[in-house]
Amino acid sequence: MPQPNATLENLERLMREAPGCPICHFGCESGRHYIDGVMYESVNDYGLRQKLTRSMGFCAFHSQEMLTISGAKLGAAIIEQAILREALRRTDKLANGRNVFLPSLSSKTHPNASLIPTSDACPACQREREAETRALAELLQHWDDYWQRLLLQAGGLCMAHFSQATTLTSDKTLIRKLKNSHRPIWEALDAHLSEFIRKQDYRFRDEPIPPEEAIASRRAIAILTGEPRKHGGCGD
Repeated sequence: MPQPNATLENLERLMREAPGCPICHFGCESGRHYIDGVMYESVNDYGLRQKLTRSMGFCAFHSQEMLTISGAKLGAAIIEQAILREALRRTDKLANGRNVFLPSLSSKTHPNASLIPTSDACPACQREREAETRALAELLQHWDDYWQRLLLQAGGLCMAHFSQATTLTSDKTLIRKLKNSHRPIWEALDAHLSEFIRKQDYRFRDEPIPPEEAIASRRAIAILTGEPRKHGGCGD
């Protein structure tokens, strides 16, 4: 059974409530909580505003996330005005065809594109990546049959967090357990994809397509790229 620990308690809840990689869901919730805090407590914080202007604000996802928070329209307006003014300031420095926006905007990739925070990345994405690393380290530190069973019932880790897990521990026995527990999940998914593809052939179109085959493509995308996110919540 898990030890009393806020991170582990949240992971346990997510494994039971949100199908798919719990580390993705943990990061998503952490990003949402960070945006909540910014909107309600820190929108006028000069240091935070300076950080946001250096990064040219939040990424596209987290910028839209601000607008889903009740009562946050004023805070969003204050932040976006500061970023817009920074953009205007940068346009005044355009010279010799040099794009002064590129260094910051190049970091505005999907939050799952990288697990390593960078200095000019979206602050909320940084918070998510840090939270994911912390949660994964806690999970590995307390790994036992209970956590393995719970994780596999949820659907296992996505590929990115599985890969990260193998770099966070030097315990070869644990790495072997992770590999041996995840391969059956991915092999079963491969089989479901094969069956779905086969049944698209006109010769087999009368065969029923069970739910696990119908959602196989969606689950493969989630495993390969990270769990899908939606504004105001995480997971499917």
